[in-house]
Amino acid sequence: MNIEKLFKAAKAAGIEQFETRIQTESEMSVSMFNNELENLTVADNGSMKVRGLVDGKCGVFASDRVDDEVIDMAVSALKDSAKYGNPLDPDFFINGNEYKYEKVDNFSESLKNTPASTFVDIAKQISAKTLAGDKRIELVNVTVRYSYGALQIVNSNGLDVKGETNYVMVMAQVKAVSGEEIQSGMNYDILKTVDGFDVDAFVSKLIDDTVKQFGGETVKSGKYKVVYSPDCVAVLFATLQSGFSAFAVEQNVSLLKGKIGTKAFSELLTLEETPIGDEVFCGAFDDEGVPCKNKTLIDKGVPTGYVYDLDTAKRAGVKSTGNGRLSGGNVRPAITFTTVKAGDKTQDELFKFVGDGIYITDLGGVATGINGQSGNYSLQASGYEIKGGKLVKPVSLMTVAGNIMTDFADITAVGNDEKLTYYGVKTPSVVIGSLSISCKQD
Repeated sequence: MNIEKLFKAAKAAGIEQFETRIQTESEMSVSMFNNELENLTVADNGSMKVRGLVDGKCGVFASDRVDDEVIDMAVSALKDSAKYGNPLDPDFFINGNEYKYEKVDNFSESLKNTPASTFVDIAKQISAKTLAGDKRIELVNVTVRYSYGALQIVNSNGLDVKGETNYVMVMAQVKAVSGEEIQSGMNYDILKTVDGFDVDAFVSKLIDDTVKQFGGETVKSGKYKVVYSPDCVAVLFATLQSGFSAFAVEQNVSLLKGKIGTKAFSELLTLEETPIGDEVFCGAFDDEGVPCKNKTLIDKGVPTGYVYDLDTAKRAGVKSTGNGRLSGGNVRPAITFTTVKAGDKTQDELFKFVGDGIYITDLGGVATGINGQSGNYSLQASGYEIKGGKLVKPVSLMTVAGNIMTDFADITAVGNDEKLTYYGVKTPSVVIGSLSISCKQD
């Protein structure tokens, strides 16, 4: 699309303030099922959204087409919608000359130019080596997905910012059978480059994590010390970090309302929002064009402040923190990428620290099992019993119950095994001092 032509048309139509968001996405996905190439798909998507002020009211228009032929339609539809729109503060069309943007390095030109055959080869290797690695593995499903995304925001006040990101997600799921017992397993990696990707290590972990679940037994229901794996920690933090939203605070649905500046969590817990960096979830600006910055959200157990978009910041009499995120048709303050500060203990040292307890590797039923307003949760879980500081047996038919706030106040150790998870949280394992574990059979 000729953006200059779009803005000239908006100005000629008398639109006082004008802004366009142009988003492009592309994806290539390779799927293998038991050494057979199931599909190879390529998809490209684009969208544009414009908004503008007409007589103080905001009009909007959105389209899946991004070309010059929709310019006249966009301007006309925007003016029509403004007749029924709500008043909008002109300051929400930010002055691009007032801000400085930090560098984010999460786009790789070499990854963009990686041929499809490379992704197919990775998927084939994982599938073949997994099936050959253990005779109990009967089914393996491998997906290698390359994703690219770009966002450009331009307005009539001099704002013109653009960000690009690309990455590869490698994921494999398996089914293993031993007698009448069936177990499933999964492994994934989020990659900034496929150069040096260790297929053998990936397959080894996938097989090991799956087959060592055989022979699972129940444990006696009660209170246990628990080691949560990085993926489990990320699940709980994905709920907790929504409480930093100033909008959630206004709506009285934030777990952190009234907790700023108080010792709400263990002093071993430090959480940072890290949008500036080279990870795939990073970004230099939010969906309103405001610069993002790295900041500490929890400092040794103490929440330091809420996050704001332009609207909530204005009501609170503060500046936007660069956390405006488009959700549906509205912008709300939200966090997209956080990092839990790692500790100094290896995973084995965490098990020794616990002595006797439970290592939980997976949580299920997350969509319905966590109450985001109270922090209470009751989730299906799988993992292993820890005896004498070592894993001794898999545990089956297990449910874990707790509260996000009290559990994170009861962190007694933090590992150094940090992992980038697909929840947008980079975190190590943590030890919780006491959690309720129940099993269907004692």
